[in-house]
Amino acid sequence: MKNIFAKCLCLSIVTFFAINGYAKEPLQPVTVQLNWVPNVQFAGILVAKEKGWYEESGIDLTIKGWAEGVVPVLDVVAGKAQVAVADSAELIRFRVRGSTVKAIGTAFRKSPSCLLSLKAKGIETPKDLVGKKVGINNPESVVTISIMLKSQGLRYEDIIPVKVGWDFQPLIDGTIDVYTAFMNNEPLTMKKLGYDVTYMPGFKYGYDFYSGLYVVSDKMIQQNPRIVQNFLSATLRGWKEAFKDPAAAAKLIIAKYYPAGDAEQQTESLKVFKYLATFGIGEQLIGFMEEEIWEKAINLLYEYKEIDKKIPASDVFTLEFLKK
Repeated sequence: MKNIFAKCLCLSIVTFFAINGYAKEPLQPVTVQLNWVPNVQFAGILVAKEKGWYEESGIDLTIKGWAEGVVPVLDVVAGKAQVAVADSAELIRFRVRGSTVKAIGTAFRKSPSCLLSLKAKGIETPKDLVGKKVGINNPESVVTISIMLKSQGLRYEDIIPVKVGWDFQPLIDGTIDVYTAFMNNEPLTMKKLGYDVTYMPGFKYGYDFYSGLYVVSDKMIQQNPRIVQNFLSATLRGWKEAFKDPAAAAKLIIAKYYPAGDAEQQTESLKVFKYLATFGIGEQLIGFMEEEIWEKAINLLYEYKEIDKKIPASDVFTLEFLKK
């Protein structure tokens, strides 16, 4: 009887520790470097973090928001982060320069880049840009606009570029006719301020790039495939959860990560991201990428002298983890 009692006691102790997590393997620390401040743009990561899905997958996730001077992809290269969020044009440039990094999935199948104008100006397609003053707020804008113009048989020289900052006030003041913006941000903000606006999505006029990619090193893929798989699975689960109820997800993210955010704007922004994430595929295939889109992006960057050589699409992305 004593032996039976002792065995039962041992079993009870083991069960207690297992239930309370003491017998589990230690969590693997993983840092993800965002390319902007935490908000609904990263809802997949933030919701999954708050739901405890990374911990369930054996990951102790640290989320770092963007700060001046931070280049997410280079932080992965340097080992400061295991995952970076980046856009495809940026990833291709770094890979061409020798950085051994790849995309394992994408948040958005289409880029939110757009050209914004006041509705009264009647600017609705790239053909309407001829002779117009277009605000340029970053070097990427030049490439975006050039590609959009070319889709209509036009050239960058057909517009009047005006250097501006990250502020659409010049559009309101009439200093410029068009502002380079993001579908999830400035159009929504201006509408809330009472302005009637129109915007042209870049992806509808040739600027077909992935956005919000999850980028890891080749070394990480080779040495820690389980962690890569678990990170991606939890993140995509987070996106699906966020898209079920954008208002609830926005409220959660504002409360924990983005106290300066406006609930209505963040909710509407998340709806735009759902449109970009599920474009042409539906929610079941969130995250998937296609080789032909990558090849098109590489060819465009080479054509516009953003890279000095073409590389195989297989150098910049893998479907290994998405297929699982």
